[in-house]
Amino acid sequence: MKDKLFEEVIDNYDALKYSLLKAQTFDESHFGFPEIYYKIMETDKQRVDAFHKAFQLNNNFKDATVCEIGVGTLPLTKLYMPFVKKAYLIENNPDLIPFINKEIAKYPWADKVEVIYADALTVDLPEKVDFVVGELMSIYCANEFQVQIFQHMRDFLKPGGKLFPNRIVNFARLCEAEIDADVHHYPVNFTRHQPMFLTQQFLVNEIELLKEKKQGVKLSFSVPVLFSGTVNALYLESYVEITEGSNFTGTDSLMPPTVLKTTNTQEVEAGDLVHIDFSFDYGSSLDDISCVLS
Repeated sequence: MKDKLFEEVIDNYDALKYSLLKAQTFDESHFGFPEIYYKIMETDKQRVDAFHKAFQLNNNFKDATVCEIGVGTLPLTKLYMPFVKKAYLIENNPDLIPFINKEIAKYPWADKVEVIYADALTVDLPEKVDFVVGELMSIYCANEFQVQIFQHMRDFLKPGGKLFPNRIVNFARLCEAEIDADVHHYPVNFTRHQPMFLTQQFLVNEIELLKEKKQGVKLSFSVPVLFSGTVNALYLESYVEITEGSNFTGTDSLMPPTVLKTTNTQEVEAGDLVHIDFSFDYGSSLDDISCVLS
């Protein structure tokens, strides 16, 4: 069975190149993602374990008041709920309301929960909380409003309160990629879909979510080229500090490495120094990123 499954994957490598892109495309008509994406997230042990470790490093939120944003199908909620004093769960996808209400009712901690079906960018909490959990992350925080939501939710933190995640560090590499004309970016699904790297990984920016005041990124910098070729894309990676001592560097369910077309292409030779003007707004779209090479 396993050998047959592996054989089917090999036979369909090319057809699967953009499948993860389709699964992770936000559907505004129902405030969420396709059903398959929720399944991908629920079964991502690496992602769930990273958050679980973060909760454990903070005493499992014992006797704390917590707010979780974008609870989805509750995979993270169930990890800390037995320990907390009170939890406010925020979800903006109306299609999930019946599931969330039914699921919460199964547990003895149901009386400690207040579910708020609202937009986290404008929601008001009835009290200050010790911790805010928000797994609304996309690569570079470009597609999701992680930064703006945490900027809003910081007003509801008690003194000394914490955000989960706490910090996001964004990296990139210049590369030469085979990418269809009508595709602007795609998350890498299998290693065979990696581009040809022409530079080392370099730091783009760091987002400290408890302190970040900006609404986007505007940078200008230069990077040395290792190999000759045609630069037509960036390889984006986001590394996440959920809390000190618990980190996450991306999987297919959350912040996967992503190939993004540059605004223009440039022929380069090994040893060249390529200048990059890089800008975008948080929560806009990966397709709106401007990356001009010179």
